[in-house]
Amino acid sequence: MDELNKLGGIAHEYRKSVDAYERRTGRAGQTVDSLGSGEEREKFAKMDADLDAVEKTIQAQYAMRKAAEDRVRELEARLAEPTLRARPVEAKKDLDRNSAEFAARWLFAHATKNEAEIRELQLGTTDAAIPTDMERRIVARMHEASVLRQIAKVSTIDSNRTIKVEGALPTAALVSEGGSITPADPAFASVSVTPYKYVAATTMTKEFIEDAIGTGGIGTGMQYVTDRLAVALAKKMDEAFTVGGGASAPQGIGDVSSNSWATSNTGRIINQGVQLAEDAVATAISGDNIIDCIHAVPSAYRNSPRFRILTSDTVLKTIRKIKTTASGGDYVWKLSETGGLSLGSPGTIYGLPYYIGEYVATTQSGATGTNTRGNAYFIVGNWDYFEIFDRSGIESMIDPYSAASTQKSTMYVWARTDSRIMQPEAFAAIYGDNDGA
Repeated sequence: MDELNKLGGIAHEYRKSVDAYERRTGRAGQTVDSLGSGEEREKFAKMDADLDAVEKTIQAQYAMRKAAEDRVRELEARLAEPTLRARPVEAKKDLDRNSAEFAARWLFAHATKNEAEIRELQLGTTDAAIPTDMERRIVARMHEASVLRQIAKVSTIDSNRTIKVEGALPTAALVSEGGSITPADPAFASVSVTPYKYVAATTMTKEFIEDAIGTGGIGTGMQYVTDRLAVALAKKMDEAFTVGGGASAPQGIGDVSSNSWATSNTGRIINQGVQLAEDAVATAISGDNIIDCIHAVPSAYRNSPRFRILTSDTVLKTIRKIKTTASGGDYVWKLSETGGLSLGSPGTIYGLPYYIGEYVATTQSGATGTNTRGNAYFIVGNWDYFEIFDRSGIESMIDPYSAASTQKSTMYVWARTDSRIMQPEAFAAIYGDNDGA
């Protein structure tokens, strides 16, 4: 238990340090080993060494306990057999959930429904003890395939949560010497987090499973399966992270489910920016629209390395075509040392990093009515205030029965997640309008 407490303490400190690094630099936590300061690199190296030491101690304790249990089972088995027929007991290797051998045995056991083998491989509390390396690869590939995971704040939770976020600052006042002071508490709003389940499945033939096992498992055929399942999950989640309505799915940064954006904003959606003419599509965006949208966000949120742009490829193409005069002229956005919306910095718009989202809208929404915000074509903001909440753990199941007549097995992998706009005022959007006026 002491070692587990140490492991939890180090992991907590590790997460805090990664968050601090990301807030300071605006970079992903994985870059600290190559781009962090000398002090940060030294700190993370020490934490890695401490984690390795604690993990080795836990593994050694587990190995000793496992060896004792195996010895008892072997003695019981020998006592149950006639003396003359007693056979030597085969030595068993300790199971390493990180190894390719474990991955191969895991795949074969689940595909053949070998319950005894599944119990032997059971190292955790879940019925689907996915190999550690496979889970790590899925998570890493999901991060690579998801635009929103690259720019939003990603947290891990272990249950439903209700999070308090500050809605208004306390009241301040200038008073004379000896004047009375009236205290005022800050206002808070509640944000509910409910992880929703996403499932991806792939069907594998008996021959594929045998080949994946026979050629090293996790590094070959299983790598392909892992990659495809991770991409499928990431794309479906990204759709919700972008345009989800937050009722039966995660809330997207471009959520238009609320009708009250112009007044109380009870739906906590982006409620500031630039409204285009009615029925205008993404190609109608101008340079003025971009500048006005960026400056619609209060400067307190703009002064952060996490202040970035999310838009579509259609809008990016439109911006690239903006010229110095209405009748033609030179392109405004130049990837050069001078001028334009890039401010001389290639890969930026108005000096800000931009990301292309596959699911960012390019046409106006179908909603009509007063105070209804349309689809967001261009979103800019401080992405510390849009958060993705992953339920800890990725689970799996293999079904070898439904397609047994063709000797196929279906592998299901699922994960639970939610996303919420924590502070709508940290963002602004250029949006389409279809109010029916």
